[in-house]
Amino acid sequence: IPDCVIGGMTIFLFANVLVSGIALSATLDLHSRRVKFIMALSLAIGVGVTVWPFAFQDMRGSSYTANFWRCSECSDTLKGLRNGASIFLSTGYCVGTVVAMFLNAILPEDGGVVMYDETKKLSEEESNESEDGAAAPLDEYDSDKKDIEYQKNEISA
Repeated sequence: IPDCVIGGMTIFLFANVLVSGIALSATLDLHSRRVKFIMALSLAIGVGVTVWPFAFQDMRGSSYTANFWRCSECSDTLKGLRNGASIFLSTGYCVGTVVAMFLNAILPEDGGVVMYDETKKLSEEESNESEDGAAAPLDEYDSDKKDIEYQKNEISA
């Protein structure tokens, strides 16, 4: 297979992955601060590692010589583990994905926005008026409970 055909197929493959990622991102709630923060931080770290992959590698000695984990007299097992960690930490896809999964696990969901609806409050007072026109006293616990139910319905709608 000629190199130009392999190059074209590779470009098409990565363009396809990009479009799939954009389509997946479109299904998220982009009005959520939590989702925007997770996406921004994971993309920033992933792209940063992709732009500068030598943060955890020192290419002066030999490939996969890690500055953060020096072991000149390590066993082959430890050298393999060090090389694996170095490869993982120098791959933007891996680091960005792990950051996104970690943030998704630890960040709490966004709280609903609590709004005060003046028209709803007025309609409740009107409905609590007695037959002689005097306002009946509102049970504070009951009105707070109704406000919470109303807010839940507004958020879910």
